[in-house]
Amino acid sequence: MQNAFWAKSSGTSLVEHTNDVLQAVDILQKKKQGDIQGEWWLALRYAALLHDLGKIDPGFQGMLKKTDADSPGTDIPHSLLSLFLFRPALFSFSDPTAAHVVVSAVAFHHWRESFPDLFMGSRSYDITAKAEEFVDEGTKWPDRCGKAASQMGELAKRYQLDEQIIGINENLVEYLRYGTLGAAGILVPPYTLSFLPGSIREGNERTEKERFRIFVAGNLMRVDHFASLVEDSGGRLEIKDIEQGEPLSTKIIDGKIKALFNTNSYWQKEFFTARPELWGESMILVAPTGFGKTEFAYLWGAGIKNFMLLPMRTATNKIFDRTQSLYGEEQAALLHGDAGLELFIRSREKNVQETEGQRRKAMDLARHLAKPYIVATADQIVPSALRYPGYERIFSTLMDSALIIDEVQAYDPQAAAIVTHLLQQNAFLGGKTLLMTATLPPFIQKQIIKRVGLGEGQVINLLELPGFEEIAVSARHRIQFLTHDGSYDTVIDKVVEAAASGQKVLVIMNTVPAACAIYEYINAELKTRDLQIRNALLHSRFTTERRKELETLVVDQYMPNKVGRDQAPCIIVSTQIVEASLDIDADIMFTEPAPADSLVQRMGRVYRRYARSKGLNAPENANVFIIVDGKMSGSSKRKSKDKKGEDARLGSGIGMVYNRDLTAISLAVLANGFEEQTIEEAKLPVLNEKPWESCFRKKGRKAKINKALYNIIRGLGEKSLLLNEKQKVDWVEQTYNLLDRASDHDFPLNLGNYIHQYRETLEILDHGYCSDKRRDAMRLFRDVNDITGIPQEMVENFYNEVYHWVKDNFPRLNYAELATTILPKYLVACPYRSVVKDNAVYYHELNLEQLIPSDFSVNKQAFVYEKLERWLSGLVVLELSYDPEKGLNYFDP
Repeated sequence: MQNAFWAKSSGTSLVEHTNDVLQAVDILQKKKQGDIQGEWWLALRYAALLHDLGKIDPGFQGMLKKTDADSPGTDIPHSLLSLFLFRPALFSFSDPTAAHVVVSAVAFHHWRESFPDLFMGSRSYDITAKAEEFVDEGTKWPDRCGKAASQMGELAKRYQLDEQIIGINENLVEYLRYGTLGAAGILVPPYTLSFLPGSIREGNERTEKERFRIFVAGNLMRVDHFASLVEDSGGRLEIKDIEQGEPLSTKIIDGKIKALFNTNSYWQKEFFTARPELWGESMILVAPTGFGKTEFAYLWGAGIKNFMLLPMRTATNKIFDRTQSLYGEEQAALLHGDAGLELFIRSREKNVQETEGQRRKAMDLARHLAKPYIVATADQIVPSALRYPGYERIFSTLMDSALIIDEVQAYDPQAAAIVTHLLQQNAFLGGKTLLMTATLPPFIQKQIIKRVGLGEGQVINLLELPGFEEIAVSARHRIQFLTHDGSYDTVIDKVVEAAASGQKVLVIMNTVPAACAIYEYINAELKTRDLQIRNALLHSRFTTERRKELETLVVDQYMPNKVGRDQAPCIIVSTQIVEASLDIDADIMFTEPAPADSLVQRMGRVYRRYARSKGLNAPENANVFIIVDGKMSGSSKRKSKDKKGEDARLGSGIGMVYNRDLTAISLAVLANGFEEQTIEEAKLPVLNEKPWESCFRKKGRKAKINKALYNIIRGLGEKSLLLNEKQKVDWVEQTYNLLDRASDHDFPLNLGNYIHQYRETLEILDHGYCSDKRRDAMRLFRDVNDITGIPQEMVENFYNEVYHWVKDNFPRLNYAELATTILPKYLVACPYRSVVKDNAVYYHELNLEQLIPSDFSVNKQAFVYEKLERWLSGLVVLELSYDPEKGLNYFDP
């Protein structure tokens, strides 16, 4: 073994590792769907054979074997050294681009930040020096290369590869003695190519060669990473696990859905029976919440690997449950930031004695995309559109898979643009996409149709299909505006009266401070009237454990969406977290203003029991109240006492949580509908005419635009508007259409940059923007600016509990145990801007030394400190108060 070249410090030889990688390629070829050219697989095998040849470098072997027997080498990455050790001229591919593809895949299967400098920058001399070494040291390198060829020869023959390819690339060595690798013309770093202007890239990148490159590069990364994982798993995994299970056929899925619905006939199957040409083809489905979009996706993606992407973890967990229930536990994988902890909690709740090794195996298979059904939050897959180093691993898997994206309207303009760009790239690669959503802004739909190449028949609006006409005109929501002066007096009266009459009342505010404020007002009013009505406050700024308790209380007891539920009245005050994540059914809702699509989502939590019922199911009086705040206040950015700078608030978070102009247009379209008693394009408000023009900014005019809108709404009095399902879709479409029209340069009103931000992001991506790191790409997609920590008044209990956990469990310290039994009791997230006030920050670092028993030896203390430092990285002590009933009390920016 000592004479063999090593590939890993564990002693795995280069031959053993290469054999594992080639085995993984064979398994992929047997399992992969789609029509992939045979020569592409041959190129992948050659890349697998050659990818780690650079590890025969004496310095690299000395490092792996921890010996001084070999002389020190340069710190050139082994993937680049591999290029010196095989001869592309001997390839016998029929496709002239294949050799280039193999060279590129080998060079970049491990990306290093030093690559640009090594190619043409400050470190290009290191490459020159290595080329000189190949010439100056006589037979050293030919002998080492010959030894490698001898060790690898049998392996090459077994996979029908030409072992003569392995040998010194004399042409390259000679060139690099005088020239740079970047100027050699044999390859260009794929992540710097993206910075070329779109006009230059257009004729180069959008070719079959780029698909070929991504297939070989991405699959090489996948098989190489998985082989290494298996070799380090201690027998927990096998190479064959790179593709586990089999995607189910249409016939089997049909049988399972029949059993699920307890019927032989269901609309999803009838659709594909009538439109078989759309089975597995890219398409858009717009359908109301609760109409079986998920089952539609199961049928659509039959027979191939499925990626189901959702915006929120809670919804992702639920779809994972449904997928496992339908297909079996071994068929589905869960992928999101807390997936490992989620699986740990589930096994503990089921009293399943699952070892850490079993949990790790489940997560490893999920991360390596091994299961046929992968349910993930979008941030795990979509950022690959930003083409961070290694993105090809995702793209090569999507090439012959079904990509299902749910609820695109949940993303901000920047994230929606990244989703759009991913769909375009997936279409280019030959992948298929199903975009499912309750509402879809027309400007996004137009871009997706154009970029993915969808025909008119590939955009399906469920309510326009035969058999759904009566559902389209069915109505369960009657809307009314309710104005107040900032005191919430008129709102509190109606909320309490509704609950006193026996109704289940849902109150949705845009920000946590606003939700806490109105909750206190409601409680005070209940006490004044001596009413014993169950109530709860639910938002995202509770500890993880407390939030879960509250969600269970609301979903299972107070406001469940199920037949035969407890009819006792209640009042639930929440934020937008209830829009899509909680399965509840309210009798009446009071909500702050928000964009039309968000308000439609909120309405979906009211009279949910009638979601699929035909006819008029709305009550005679309004069951949806949009509460509009007329209180005058200054800009949060300009704390001025000048009354001239004040304007009506409309609602909390307007301008911060939600775009002001999008929200205002949504309210204008709806308010106009009250006058017309319908929402139709022919009867839409003309924004640049009276009275609506006064509600939006105009160049050279400083007017109280929110106050103007508030006055129009207040003038509606107690009028109400019955909205059917079709009109809700129209409301969203018309809102975004008006915003789109107003984005023209010659439009007299200034309606902000909402659509501009989407288009600008697309343009940047079109011109080749790529992210330096996957972590940065994920952060850009999610745009998360939260800080997570432990409230000041809880920190002593936290220190004490962790201290005793360490003392009682050392040395068997397990992160999953810490993260599921202790951290959920203490951790709270809040916006970073909310712990900064007047140039002061209201948080400080954890004192890790207080968590470690002082009677431990120095070595023990160092061992524990290293683990806790890693496990608790990024957590702080929040210098803010916390209440179990109201959550974290932070500054309202």
